[in-house]
Amino acid sequence: MNGMILIPAFNSASSLATVLNGLSPYPQLTIVVVDDGSTDGSGDIARDLGVTVIRHDKNRGKGAALQRGFAYASAQNMDYVITMDADEQHPPEHIRDFLDMHRRSPDAVLLGTRKRSKEMPLHRKLSNAISAFLISLRTGRKIYDAQCGFRLIPRPYYSWRLSSLHGFIFESESLIALAVNGVPFAYIPIPTLYPEAHQSKMTYFDSTFGFIFMYIASFFKTYRQEKHDSK
Repeated sequence: MNGMILIPAFNSASSLATVLNGLSPYPQLTIVVVDDGSTDGSGDIARDLGVTVIRHDKNRGKGAALQRGFAYASAQNMDYVITMDADEQHPPEHIRDFLDMHRRSPDAVLLGTRKRSKEMPLHRKLSNAISAFLISLRTGRKIYDAQCGFRLIPRPYYSWRLSSLHGFIFESESLIALAVNGVPFAYIPIPTLYPEAHQSKMTYFDSTFGFIFMYIASFFKTYRQEKHDSK
C-alpha cells in the first residue's frame, strides 16, 4: 500500500526540521509538506531534507493546505494520508499506532485523541471540550477531540469535498461531513503536547467564533456524498 504523510506548514522553521527528522523510521511513506505562504524559509528546510514541497505563494489557511495535499495524494494514487502538524505536537512514534489500526480497520478514519489534561492550556481545553460536545451532538457520534490534526484518512474520503473552509475549522467540519455519510471512526490516544517554543497558529477567532459560525451553518448544508464519489 502507498501511504503519505501530509504536513501543512506556515512559518514553522523553528520546528519543521525536528518533525521531519522524526519521520525517518517510516521510509515507506511519502512525505509532503504544503508550505502555506511561509516567509521564514520553511519550504527550503523541507526541500533540503529531501521531502516533496507544495508551495502556496500566499497564506491561504490550514484547510486550503490540507485540501491541496489531499488533491496531490489522489493524483498520486495514495491509499491513505496521515496528517500531522508542523509544531511538534504530534509524536511521530505514534504513527505506528495509526498504521496498525489501519490494517485492522482499513475503511475507518482514524482520529488522534488527546486528554484534556493540565498540559493543555485552559482556553484550548475549553474550546476542545465544547467543540467535541457540539459535534457529537450534531452527528450522533462520539467525538473525543475535534481539534486534533493527527489523523489518518483512507483514499475513499480525501476525494470528497469535506469542507469549503480554508482555515483551521476545516478539520472540525470535515468530521461532520464524514459522520453524516456513515464513515466509521476509530480513535488513537496520543500525548497532550504543547511545546513552549512553538506557539499555535490557531487564533481565538478560529477556535471560537469561526467554529460557532460553521456549526450553525452546518444545519443548512447537505453533506451527503454520492456513492461513486467514494470509489
